[in-house]
Amino acid sequence: MRIIIVGGGIVGQSLAEHLLKEGHNLSLIELDDKLCIEVSEKLDLQVIEGSGSSPSVLKSAGVESADMLLAVTPENDVNILSCGLAAQYGVKSRIARLRGREYSGENGLVDLEKLGVTSVIQPERVLVDQIMQYVETPHAVESANFEDGRILLRGFRITDKMPLANKTPREIRQETDMQLLFAAIVRRSKGMIPDGDTVIEPGDILYTLFPRESLDKFLELVNIEKKAVRKIIITGSSYSTVELALRLDKTDHHVTLVDPDLEHANKIAGLFDNVEVLHGDCTHDDLLRELNVDKASFFIAVSDEADYNMLSSLLAKVEGAHEVISITSEWQHVKLFHSIGIDHVINPRLTTAREILEIISRGQIGAVVKLSDVDIEAIRFNVAPGSKIAGMQVKDVAVKLKKGSIIGVIIREGSMLLPDGETTILANDHVIIITRHENLDSVNKLFKSGGIFVRN
Repeated sequence: MRIIIVGGGIVGQSLAEHLLKEGHNLSLIELDDKLCIEVSEKLDLQVIEGSGSSPSVLKSAGVESADMLLAVTPENDVNILSCGLAAQYGVKSRIARLRGREYSGENGLVDLEKLGVTSVIQPERVLVDQIMQYVETPHAVESANFEDGRILLRGFRITDKMPLANKTPREIRQETDMQLLFAAIVRRSKGMIPDGDTVIEPGDILYTLFPRESLDKFLELVNIEKKAVRKIIITGSSYSTVELALRLDKTDHHVTLVDPDLEHANKIAGLFDNVEVLHGDCTHDDLLRELNVDKASFFIAVSDEADYNMLSSLLAKVEGAHEVISITSEWQHVKLFHSIGIDHVINPRLTTAREILEIISRGQIGAVVKLSDVDIEAIRFNVAPGSKIAGMQVKDVAVKLKKGSIIGVIIREGSMLLPDGETTILANDHVIIITRHENLDSVNKLFKSGGIFVRN
């Protein structure tokens, strides 16, 4: 596929890196000459210095023969104009990264399709979705959602007080009527795919797949108290801060938004029904004490300033916040933030890139989730009509899978099935495969029927 990427920042580079691995023909347009040099030295693709809003630059990138354009610069107007020009050249798929509520589906003030945009990615929404995954499953080590949030994958570190501890998956399934798949275990930094007789030990990080309707019962298994109301403190003055507060405003949680910008705080205060808005600086420990941060289930730093997020999060953790989530757009900060005790670090640019890859691949392969730092991944495949595995029983497909790969769950008409060997895979099923990284190519060949394979 011939793809043009407009924007050579973290999002553009992440997209290019993944799509190159799949053999696509790429061109990248970037206005900053230093970024052009950086991308050229790092990746093997055509890099053109200029603006994606320039017809001559787009023609130099091969827009007349392109199948897709991905406009991912930080500038809304450049991204919209790039898509509009690409539409005039007949580019079929045109995806734009757009910031701001005025471009959202429910609040949109313009018809973006008429402007040439076929799909919109909103970084704020994607970021808030990721944060809310942790809020709804406190103390999860890692999280991912499949099927638009209907199927959840959560990783928890097992303690000896959890009902799961020192039991096997077979025993747990006999004790509960839940639909559960124990997808992977990370034990002493090594990953394994458990079978029915694997004992789940304290200290393990256990990854489990289950439907959303089983969430409350699952939380009981990991000894998480179900609370209708939690104390949540968020801080920042960004688009994302407001979007997160609006999402939390619809819940029963006690939410306080601390805005370092007085003018911005006054401007947004009227947007919420239940969120308390205060002006203040959460890098001051006396303010955190005044807010009783030690009683907070979550402290979430969503400023556009990475230094503010890091310092306020660290102070909140020191002052006793139960769980801390921090945002940084600098990928090199992620390990640093973790090393100083911040529970969850989210890079909005990388989450945006993953969401775009999900849209690109929606025809066949959906989310790909790398579990912890081990070589195990969860991949969702869509079984296309005419696929060679449509109509096959699971046991026959399993024979073709290499050791270290299992068919985890089947999603059929929105419902999650735990298959056995006799289960028949049908066209239009979504199948989640748990596999070791080394088996990805062979698994892809088995399921592929002309789509795009995306790795995280």
